[in-house]
Amino acid sequence: MILATLGSNKLVTTLDSIMTELFTGIKPDKILILSEEARELDLTNITKPFGINAETKVLELGVGINDWREKVKDIRVDVADITPGRKYMAIAVLNYSQAEEVRYAYLREEAKGYHIFGYVPLQEITVFDVRRGTSVPYEPPKTMPNLPEKVKIGVDSLKALVNLYSLLGEVDYDGNFDELCKLRSGGVRFREEEKVREYVKKGYFFLADVNAYVFLGERLAEITWDRENGPRLLPSRSTYNELLRLTKSTQRGEDPKFFLAMSSYRRIHKQVPVSEFSRGSDVALIEEAKALKRELPAPLAVITGDQGVRRAGMSQGVEVILLYDRTKGQSDVGEFLFCGSLYKDIMISVDGEPFAKVLKSEFPDERKVTVQTLKPEYNYAYVLSQLEETMKNIKNK
Repeated sequence: MILATLGSNKLVTTLDSIMTELFTGIKPDKILILSEEARELDLTNITKPFGINAETKVLELGVGINDWREKVKDIRVDVADITPGRKYMAIAVLNYSQAEEVRYAYLREEAKGYHIFGYVPLQEITVFDVRRGTSVPYEPPKTMPNLPEKVKIGVDSLKALVNLYSLLGEVDYDGNFDELCKLRSGGVRFREEEKVREYVKKGYFFLADVNAYVFLGERLAEITWDRENGPRLLPSRSTYNELLRLTKSTQRGEDPKFFLAMSSYRRIHKQVPVSEFSRGSDVALIEEAKALKRELPAPLAVITGDQGVRRAGMSQGVEVILLYDRTKGQSDVGEFLFCGSLYKDIMISVDGEPFAKVLKSEFPDERKVTVQTLKPEYNYAYVLSQLEETMKNIKNK
């Protein structure tokens, strides 16, 4: 049985299409990747966990509809997935190849698709047999025995793991940990986040205090960005210094919220800020904001979760947005479980049966968790770890 798909400059879309087809129950002996250019790609580490020993071959067909029309005429495959790649490539395969079946995975919100397989629940993706106009059902495959039971995976893969388990039944996990994790994952939000978004549209810049990084994590970067103005959150030296002080004084085993905040700060801003404000305090943050206001070409506001900062800012002519009014939101399960893993082990069950355990983590900088699979015939955590490794290796070439 031969499965074909299209090569793309975004490898993740090609891998996603292959994985999607495996989750429809097909077991190919050979995987062909039809591409504009030659490249080396070995996918045995991804297919073997399912007991599939498929040879992977990349066929270079050149660039343009004329080359593809001539070359795909002689390609015989059982299933061709035309989801990734360029439109002309998909048209050539659909109209000129000798594929027995041509499929397309339809995702309404296409922007969600550029993530690791499973990041988008498969319930939101419909696989169509294009020629027949019918949908193809999913048949989640089992994994082989004796795969590594403990692996490290990233936050996106953790979300994907829960989504893949949801194909098998009702997923449940012990979410009884710090309220902070609901805030950081978006399950609980501040109404004032909308005010921040409105200010972004008006062209505002922002500084944020320690509490904002604690409560919002990397969501802070999301709400201070839009397509027209780009990122508007500036790195505060006084906030960084305060986080340094708090993470140095906090002992292992204590509340990890400041380590989470520092991890978010570093991921958002990439580099340590440079300014004259070497102190770390509410007073220093307001002084920093006042100095920046004189230099910036647009207005500035401070985002805080502290009433004291709000009072200090207002008394000195600095605009402050106070985060205080909480409301229910939509949680990112990967972020939620990642945050929770800093507090304790988390059991994940399907229809009441334990499938995996997210082990308690030490520090959040790595943005990875250790998952122990308890249901070896569905060791999707290992498969996701191999997908991560494949994408990493391709980027490094």
